[in-house]
Amino acid sequence: MDLLSVFHKYRLKYAVAVLTILLLAAVGLHASVYRTFTPENIRSRLQQSIAHTHRKISFDADIQRRLLPRPTVILKNLTITEPGGDQTAVSVQETKIGLSWKNLWSDQIQIEKWVVSSAELALTRDGKGVWNIQDLIDSQKRQASVNRIIVENSTVRLNFLQEQLILKEINLNLQSPDSSGQPFESSGILVWGKLSVPWKSRGLFLSNGIGPPEISPFHFEASTSLDGHGITISTTGSPSVRFNAGGADAAGLGLRADTSFRNLHLTAQIPTLALRNNSIKIETVNGAFTAGGEYAQWDGSFKLDKANLHSGIANIGNAEISGSFKTPRHQTNFSLNSPLVWTENKGLDAPRLYVSTLQDTVNRLPQPRFISRLDGSLSVPNLQNWNAELNGTFDRQTVAAKFRYTHEDAPHLEAAVALQKLNLTPYLDDVRQQNGKIFPDTLAKLSGDIEAHLKIGKVQLPGLQLDDMETYLHADKDHIALSRFKSGLYGGHTEGGISIANTRPATYRLQQNASNIQIQPLLQDLFGFHSFSGNGDAVIDLTAGGETRKELIRSLQGSLSLNISNGAWHGIDMDNILKNGISGKTADNAAPSTPFHRFTLNSEISDGISRHIDTELFSDSLYVTSNGYTNLDTQELSEDVLIRNAVHPKNKPIPLKITGTVDKPSITVDYGRLTGGINSRKEKQKILEDTLLEQWQWLKPKEP
Repeated sequence: MDLLSVFHKYRLKYAVAVLTILLLAAVGLHASVYRTFTPENIRSRLQQSIAHTHRKISFDADIQRRLLPRPTVILKNLTITEPGGDQTAVSVQETKIGLSWKNLWSDQIQIEKWVVSSAELALTRDGKGVWNIQDLIDSQKRQASVNRIIVENSTVRLNFLQEQLILKEINLNLQSPDSSGQPFESSGILVWGKLSVPWKSRGLFLSNGIGPPEISPFHFEASTSLDGHGITISTTGSPSVRFNAGGADAAGLGLRADTSFRNLHLTAQIPTLALRNNSIKIETVNGAFTAGGEYAQWDGSFKLDKANLHSGIANIGNAEISGSFKTPRHQTNFSLNSPLVWTENKGLDAPRLYVSTLQDTVNRLPQPRFISRLDGSLSVPNLQNWNAELNGTFDRQTVAAKFRYTHEDAPHLEAAVALQKLNLTPYLDDVRQQNGKIFPDTLAKLSGDIEAHLKIGKVQLPGLQLDDMETYLHADKDHIALSRFKSGLYGGHTEGGISIANTRPATYRLQQNASNIQIQPLLQDLFGFHSFSGNGDAVIDLTAGGETRKELIRSLQGSLSLNISNGAWHGIDMDNILKNGISGKTADNAAPSTPFHRFTLNSEISDGISRHIDTELFSDSLYVTSNGYTNLDTQELSEDVLIRNAVHPKNKPIPLKITGTVDKPSITVDYGRLTGGINSRKEKQKILEDTLLEQWQWLKPKEP
C-alpha cells in the first residue's frame, strides 16, 4: 500500500488530530495570555520596571486582552506618581501594549506596538538640567525595548527657560525599524500665552543601541496667525538632530519664515546648535530677508555670532543687520551691529551699538541725505521702555543724541539732540512732492507723542540761515509745536514759537519776538515784498491755513509790529516829491526810496489784508504818518500819507494818496484833505503851490 492510499484511508483521523493540536495550542496560548496579563502580573511587571524611580503605578482593574494579531493588553486610566509621593506625574487615559509572542515564555519585555491615547504630563528641568521624568526614559535602566510607538491626542506642559509652553493634540507615529532606520511623523499645537501654533514634523530615527540616537534627516513646519497675518516657519535642507544625556545637537539646520505681513520672507542657516541643560548655544547664524510690495521694498542680511541662551540670561557676541529700503524715489541703506546681552531683570542691552545710514535718490541726480555714522548704546528693560545714547555725525556734522521711550497709557518718546549744522534743503523735496502737505504721514498715524530738546548750531534753508537755534519740540498726531524757540536770524535774534496743526488743510501759527534783525529779508520771506529795509525789532503773531503759498497768504490772521532804524521805504521818494512834484524824476534815474532813521508800524492782519494806523517815519527832513492797508496776496495797497516838515513842524503838511501795487505805487496829492472846504479850482491850485513852496524852502540847499 502506497503512502497516498494510506493518507486517504486515515485522512479523517489526521484532520481531527491537526485540529485538536491547533485547538490545544490556541487554548494554551489564550491561557498563556491571560496568565501573563493578569492584573497582578501586569502591575508587578510595570512596578518592577520603574522600581528604581520610587514611583507608583496604577490603572483600572478592568483589563482588556487580545490575542491577535499579537498579544495585547489594554489598560485604562494609568497613572504614575512623582518619586516618593502620591501626586500624579503622568496620566494616560488608555494605553495598548502589544507584546512579541516570545514574551509569553520570557521575562524580557519586547513591545511590538505601544499605543498611548490622551496622555498628560508636565516636563520640567532642575538646576542641573535633569528632566523630571529622566528616570522613566533613562535607556540604561529600562527593562523593555519598544519596536513601534503611537501617541494620540496627548498633552505636554513644558517649563523651558522660565516660560510656560503647552503642547496639545500631540500625535506621533514611530514606525517599525528597517535597514535605514525608523521613519516617524508627528503633529500637534504649541500654545504660548495667547499664541497658538499648529506644527508637524517628520524624519528618520536612527539608533544602534550603542551610540546616542539621532534624527536624520529632520523636517519641521509650523503655522499661525498674528494680528490677522498668517505666518509659516519650516526647516530647509537636511538637518540632523543627535540626542545625548544633556540634551541634543542639531547640524546643518536651515530655517525659513514667511508671513503675509509686509510680504516678509526670511531665511537663516545655522551650521550647529547645541541644547544643553536649560541652555542653547549657537556658534553662528547667517540669514537674509525681503519684504514690501510694488512701491516699497526691504531687503537685507543679518548675522549672529556666539549666541548663548540660558535660563534668565542670553548673550550674543555680535549681532549685525544691514540692508536697504527702496521706494520709487529713494533708497535708504542701513547697518547696525552690537553685542547683545539679555537678562530677565534688566532686559536687553546693546552696549556697543554702531549705526550707519545713507539715503539717496533713485534714477535722478544724486542728493544724499540721512548720512549717519553713530556709536553708542541701547537699553531695553522691557517692551514698554527703552533708552539710547548716540554720538557721531549726521549729514557729516557732529551730533550727540539721547532718547527715552516709555509706553504707559500711550507711547511717549523723549529726546535731546545737539547738532553742529543741519541743511534742510535736501529734505524739502518731500514737501514739494506732497503738493504742499507738510504734516508728516508718520506723525499723523502716531498713537502717542514726541518731546525733544533741540540745539543746532546752524540750520540752512534756501535763502535763509538760522544760527544757534534752540527749541523744544512737541509732536503728536494732531500738532507739531516748537516752543521756547531761540535763534540768530537775519543778523539779529528771535525768540518765540512755531506750530503746525494737522487740519485739512494744515494750520500754522508763528509767534516771534525778533530784535536787531534785517527787516527786508523778513518781509520778503513772510509776505513776498521788500518795501522796507533797515535793522530793527519785529513782533509777529500770525496764523494761516492752506497747502500753497497763495492759500496761506490769503488766510493770514494776526498782528505785526515793526520798529526799524536806519532804513528806507523803497518805491517812494518823498524828498523828491517835495522838490520836483509828483512826476519828478530821481537823480540819475535811481530807484526811488525814502531814507529814514526810524520807522514804526503796528498792523492787524485779517484774511491776508494788513491794516494799520498811525504808522510813523522819521528822517532828518521828514516826519511822515500813514494810515491804510496792503493786500498781501495781490500786493495792492492804499495809503493815506501825511508829510510834515521835520525841521519846521508848524509848516502845513502835504497829504498824499498812494495806491497801486507795492512794486509800482501810484502817488497823487490828496486834494480833498489839502483843500478841505475850498471849492474854487484856482484857490486849490494856489494852496498846493504855496504848500510845496513852503516845504521846498527848507529842503532847498543853502547858497554859499
